[in-house]
Amino acid sequence: MLLVTHDMGIVARLADDVAVMHAGKIVEYSNVNAIFNRPKQQITRNLLAAHLALYDLGLSV
Repeated sequence: MLLVTHDMGIVARLADDVAVMHAGKIVEYSNVNAIFNRPKQQITRNLLAAHLALYDLGLSV
């Protein structure tokens, strides 16, 4: 199954592997645990921070 979304909550619940895209290119690809625990790219950190902000949680970006 291929899922395209900005909803990181859905990603956390459904995905095994994640590809993060920016400007039409894949900039980060890893398993879901690595994406959430050790994001390498700033765009990935921004997506996670935006999701956590919905719940008044923080992430250092």
